[in-house]
Amino acid sequence: MQQIGQGIYAETGYRGGNVGFVVTGEGVILINTPLLPLEARQWREKIAEVTNQKVIYIVNTDYHPECVMSNHVFGAPVVAHELTWRKMKSYGDPFRQRFVDTFKSEPEAAASLKSLSIVTPEITLTDKMTLHKGSKVFRLVHVGGHTPASIIVHIPEDGVLFAGDVVVNGVHPLMEEADSKEWLDALTYIRRPWVKAEIIVPGEGGICDKETTRKLSQYIRRLRARVRGSYSAGHSRAEAVASVAEMLDFFPVAHKEREEAMQRLKANAERIYEEMKATEER
Repeated sequence: MQQIGQGIYAETGYRGGNVGFVVTGEGVILINTPLLPLEARQWREKIAEVTNQKVIYIVNTDYHPECVMSNHVFGAPVVAHELTWRKMKSYGDPFRQRFVDTFKSEPEAAASLKSLSIVTPEITLTDKMTLHKGSKVFRLVHVGGHTPASIIVHIPEDGVLFAGDVVVNGVHPLMEEADSKEWLDALTYIRRPWVKAEIIVPGEGGICDKETTRKLSQYIRRLRARVRGSYSAGHSRAEAVASVAEMLDFFPVAHKEREEAMQRLKANAERIYEEMKATEER
């Protein structure tokens, strides 16, 4: 756990993605919850070591499991985009079972999932929302890109921004639901001078600053250009995907992680190919 501002903390060591919390003087506000309830309970204990204030809100930056699956551990109302609420309303028993089955080979993790309960947002936004609590002001902004529901959480007076998976640091982004053009616009927005954010907590990877967003923008632009070139030349989706293989080393990848990273890169190329196809068919 790292303290990144007055009463502002982030954890980058949990499986799935980064989480944070802010002590406001009137209660604690969480930004996302760990993927596994086992780790969420550990996170709850860490928060209790810092403050005796109770958790009063959880902000989910999108609806992916690494952001929302442990909401139930904290017993607080959830704030998110309206589309997150709509998506999570479909997280019924089949979804829950598929998630639990993912951890069958990990007895401790599987045991912690027995009490899993899906907690959907109670408060939603469609564009922007400002939350005033104690000494803190939170500006929630819908930027999309990573998912249709992606939001960022900006604490301007402290120069801190929780970006969710709109920003990832040093890893291939996950683009299976992305609008790549919108994602580039979101990264440009974050770099605007009026967005006071000297410290960015990305969805994956270490805590960073605005410069990190430039490499991610470069990655998305290059991927779009490669796939667009293949598509314009009449190549198949498989041929377009093959054309981006050399981008695997755009971000450093450990040998044991190369296969997983390649699968993500291929999925990203497939998504952009479908974007190009959909644009032409309009």
